[in-house]
Amino acid sequence: MRKKGIVIWLFGLSGSGKSTIAKNLDDKLSKKGYLIKRLDGDDLRKGINSDLGYSVSDRLENIRRASEIAKLFSDTGVIAICSFISPLQECREIARNIIGETNFFDV
Repeated sequence: MRKKGIVIWLFGLSGSGKSTIAKNLDDKLSKKGYLIKRLDGDDLRKGINSDLGYSVSDRLENIRRASEIAKLFSDTGVIAICSFISPLQECREIARNIIGETNFFDV
């Protein structure tokens, strides 16, 4: 695997189409031979983040955990497409700081 991993972070309101865009992007990039992993906020809240609520501190922890997971994928050459509400700029800054400026693209 000689491909560089990156993180594409899709943020927006609930129901705004983040997951649909992520799936379509996954399909297109997979057809071109890229390794993709989609991380969706709803899916993570059913598993690894099931202990978190929706307070500001829980939202920040949700994003921190998701960012650490996305970074693990990116570090191994996988393109991580992340779909999270990320309502606060602070959430996206946490993600950017964990993942790294050069590998993080928020949309």
